Amino acid sequence: MTTETTAARSAAIAHEDGITLQRLARAGAYDGPNDGVPGPNTWRALQHVVTGYGYTGPIDGAPGTNTWKALQRFAALGGYTGPIDGAMGVESWKGVQRLLPGFSYVMPVDGVPDADTYRALQTMGRIGGYFGPYDGVMGPNSWRGLQTIFAGAGYTGPIDGVPGPNTWRGLQRIAQRGGYSGPIDGVPGPNTYAGIFALLVRSEHD
Repeated sequence: MTTETTAARSAAIAHEDGITLQRLARAGAYDGPNDGVPGPNTWRALQHVVTGYGYTGPIDGAPGTNTWKALQRFAALGGYTGPIDGAMGVESWKGVQRLLPGFSYVMPVDGVPDADTYRALQTMGRIGGYFGPYDGVMGPNSWRGLQTIFAGAGYTGPIDGVPGPNTWRGLQRIAQRGGYSGPIDGVPGPNTYAGIFALLVRSEHD
């Protein structure tokens, strides 16, 4: 797909809907502007997020070295500057904690992952498909939700930055968690965006 075609497809998305997509893409490590014009970086991040919603990728729920490295890349968005070596330390956890206030984390940034840190991670994991309890006890389902999100921070999967039907179907499945009840047909409409927006608002207030 040419840049012109990608731009034309993005131009067909309403400004408000583009911002909604870019907000969701932050869970996939998108760090560009919320300008309402999704580009390849937005789409790559969204494809990472929808990995657990029908977009393929190895999501196993068992945190190994790749999961921890992805968590460190995520922590870098919160100021972590150490090595990406899969060994979580105080500074890695501080970087993670700095990114969790939007997911109900209110404790200090102390680099100690306690139940409050894990509860916030479970809340964030909702975007990746986790809908279990927010009890601060990480299990396979909690980790699967996070691994889905961490695809945007180096967890593997076929990510090409070009939105196709599979990308849109994944987004529609996410939108179901926000009340979307339409078909999973890969053709987004106002109800798809409304469902995603509702989920994002709920995540911010939980």
